[in-house]
Amino acid sequence: MVFNDSKVKLDIGCGKNKLKGYVGVDIDPDSGADIIASALALPFEDESVDEIYSAHLVEHFNPDEAQKFFDEIYRVLKRKGTAVLKIDRDWSKKRLLKKDATHKYRFTADEIKLMVGKFSAAEVKNRIYFFNFYTPRNKIFVSLKK
Repeated sequence: MVFNDSKVKLDIGCGKNKLKGYVGVDIDPDSGADIIASALALPFEDESVDEIYSAHLVEHFNPDEAQKFFDEIYRVLKRKGTAVLKIDRDWSKKRLLKKDATHKYRFTADEIKLMVGKFSAAEVKNRIYFFNFYTPRNKIFVSLKK
């Protein structure tokens, strides 16, 4: 896919919650995404995307698939393009896998850091915070720049 717009922004794995102003990409045909495609084989030209956002997708991959996903992000991002990701870590592997039958792996921040080494800048942080003041969350936040 080729875009002629000045700024191309993707929400990969958007499901039914696509960010406003982003092109939604999801493998589920019932998601309402703009483009139905696998995040492991993005239908975009090399260096054609300015920004990528992805939340709660990487935990649906095993480590080899996650590496392929990060390689795809790198491939489609323009030079100086950015990506922001949120990865569900939950409190234990058992709880993460039980939460959603399609979850495959509980990543650590160190594992993600190794996968994003080719980016010119990468910030990977495990963060625990409260949702609605009462519910603790355990996530990995990733900011990348090509």
